[in-house]
Amino acid sequence: MKYKNYLIPEIICVVCLLVFIVWMCILSSGGTQKSIDEVSAPVISVLAQDQMTKKTNADASKAFGFDISKTEGIAYYSNDSVMDVSELLIVKLNSADDASEFKTAITNRVTDLQNTYKNYAPDQYALLQDCIIKTSGNTVFYCTASNADELYDAFKKAL
Repeated sequence: MKYKNYLIPEIICVVCLLVFIVWMCILSSGGTQKSIDEVSAPVISVLAQDQMTKKTNADASKAFGFDISKTEGIAYYSNDSVMDVSELLIVKLNSADDASEFKTAITNRVTDLQNTYKNYAPDQYALLQDCIIKTSGNTVFYCTASNADELYDAFKKAL
């Protein structure tokens, strides 16, 4: 008889736990169904005039060494000066399973640039150390800029 008193609270706890787990899975899946233009436009509007210039998908593939065929779209901006490491990359992938591969390629590029700028451009090296590399489902965001946090906030809102 004592166990019947606990049955309803136990059921409620289990149901609440299941709802919480499902809710967390939905939130962590991330990604977007929006096109790369819809995701990148709000971010690009935050760029300061002459901060970076638009580059091609081939430029992005060459810089980061990834396979363009695994993407639905790429928005790549960088500074034309060799003394400025500012870059912005937003990639929408065909599959969220490829996100770790792209994140690794970006991390390798950042490490290479850090090794290059470490000894003679401490301000650029500091930017590289503070870069943002984030994945959200089928999208990857990378930014090395003085206003990287502001650009990332615009990206999160665009998703």
